[in-house]
Amino acid sequence: MKKAIGILGVIFTIFILLASQASAAKSNAESASAFKSNGVKNVIILIGDGMGFSQLKLTKQCYGHLSMEDIPSTGFELTDSLSGEVTDSAAAGTAIATGFKTYNGMISTIKKGEIKNVTTLLELAELCNKSTGLVSTARITHATPAVFASHVEDRDMEKEISKQLIEHKVNVMFGGGKKEFDSDTLNMAKNYGYNIVYDKKGLESANGNYILGLFSDSHIPYVLDRDENTPGLLDMTKKAVDLLEKDNDGFFLMIEAGRIDHASHANDIASVVAETKEFDDVVNYCLDYARKNKDTLVIVLADHETGGLAVGTGYGNPVNEEKILNIKASTDKMAKEIKSGKDPKEVLKEYAGITLTDDEVKLINDARSSDNKYALGNTIAEIIDEKVGVGFVSHKHTGAPVPLMVYGKGSENFRGFLHHVDTSKETAKLMLFGNTNKYIKNYGVSSLKGDANGDFVINKDDAYVTLMSYVGEEVDTQNEEKLDMDNNGLIDYMDVAIIMNKAESY
Repeated sequence: MKKAIGILGVIFTIFILLASQASAAKSNAESASAFKSNGVKNVIILIGDGMGFSQLKLTKQCYGHLSMEDIPSTGFELTDSLSGEVTDSAAAGTAIATGFKTYNGMISTIKKGEIKNVTTLLELAELCNKSTGLVSTARITHATPAVFASHVEDRDMEKEISKQLIEHKVNVMFGGGKKEFDSDTLNMAKNYGYNIVYDKKGLESANGNYILGLFSDSHIPYVLDRDENTPGLLDMTKKAVDLLEKDNDGFFLMIEAGRIDHASHANDIASVVAETKEFDDVVNYCLDYARKNKDTLVIVLADHETGGLAVGTGYGNPVNEEKILNIKASTDKMAKEIKSGKDPKEVLKEYAGITLTDDEVKLINDARSSDNKYALGNTIAEIIDEKVGVGFVSHKHTGAPVPLMVYGKGSENFRGFLHHVDTSKETAKLMLFGNTNKYIKNYGVSSLKGDANGDFVINKDDAYVTLMSYVGEEVDTQNEEKLDMDNNGLIDYMDVAIIMNKAESY
């Protein structure tokens, strides 16, 4: 009998524990409901994927004054990840989106024993009742857009990312990547209320609260290769802003020039310049919008540099800007036409205005028969780069610092050397609290959960202290446990939001 009572007691204890945990989880979910922030109304983050200082310098040489030059607050963005000094777009994007460093390949997740999801700026914006949008010339399921509204341990899980993007109900998503949305995911999108469009005409007429634009099977074609039915980055940006600005609470929009990176990987200098110029046109539009809509923060940066671009290859071989601007197709397009059987001399003459030597024709023909699928395009790029006076260190990412430029209230806080995680947290601060650098009497974390400054009252000061001093931390002290509001073992933007909710109730 005693043994039976003991077993029943254990079962009852387990039941109470599970019920308590479920209640706590429900309470935390309720605590993380939407709230009104006192920060900037609109946040626009523009990411030139792979865009280093040399990409900007060369584009300026070719086109003259850039709109990015008009941004008064500038800095240097450090990009290293937990994998080392050379990041990939997944880890760099995660740092920008969440304020956490992670390993290369991980999408808004961290790994320490187990995989944990990390709350993003876009998710924080949703909790502030803002509309949200993602725009990219890459696949919308690619690493940079993915980090803002999905959580997976491997960036290649693009089918899963596509489902999460829809489940997340991001209001506006424009980019490539149609092949990553299977029929089930597209049907789910329709059931969630998405209007799905596939070309420039569809983009122009699109309306509603949820719009999904998939304008290419994979990445949107390079600027130099596009047809008139495919929208460019500026087309997509204008439409996204037009749709999102209808929200009285404001909006959060991430815009990625994804193909600067791809062109730099290919060492395709003409495409690097064309893609960067398109990005600058988009920056110009966003700056003009922010000047007219004063409560708008515009952040322009890169996730990393790609290729190690050198502007000029020596005193005897200066950059020939005219030759670069006369190139009318990407090296990828030229390679495909040569692969299909066209004469290399005719292709290079038609698209690049270059007369090949016999030795150069041999190099191209050798590359055409190579098992390396990139060999032909890389060979064409190498020949062109030498003739126009530029060089690349590699076809991979580098660990060089990248540009950071910010316009709007609080832009002065982004000057100097920062890391992506610093830029993320500063963005969150401006979105939640506005342009303030509070001095708060801080007695240390008290025994009251969520009381970050030790005054035994839960208010917005506690959310501020948690954001500025603790976000990005994995919980390993008793004090940090008191600020881990959802008890998931880390302190992220969700914990800040929960404290904000508690403060709202006082």
